[in-house]
Amino acid sequence: MNLPLISDILTILDVDEFATQVTYDGSTILAIFDKETVPVDAGGSVEVHQADPKLTCKTADVPSLAEGDALTINGVSYRAVSWMHDGTGMTEIELEKV
Repeated sequence: MNLPLISDILTILDVDEFATQVTYDGSTILAIFDKETVPVDAGGSVEVHQADPKLTCKTADVPSLAEGDALTINGVSYRAVSWMHDGTGMTEIELEKV
């Protein structure tokens, strides 16, 4: 029997819901891609925004994730900059466009 959290994760990681296909380490995984922009203090009076792409996926899908690993999302190449396992079986990966 699946725990309710597992069922929720599987629903969220459905391409018909929120997920997108990601190529990582020769495999296709499902993840949530977020490409928001965040304000950056550039030292002037005009607010500047910078892309801050992140990927949220199952920790089991990226067991050997390392800094600099390549990921392809919607045909665009990114590399892993940092990541954090959240303790619920999910990992958030900070990305940098290559």
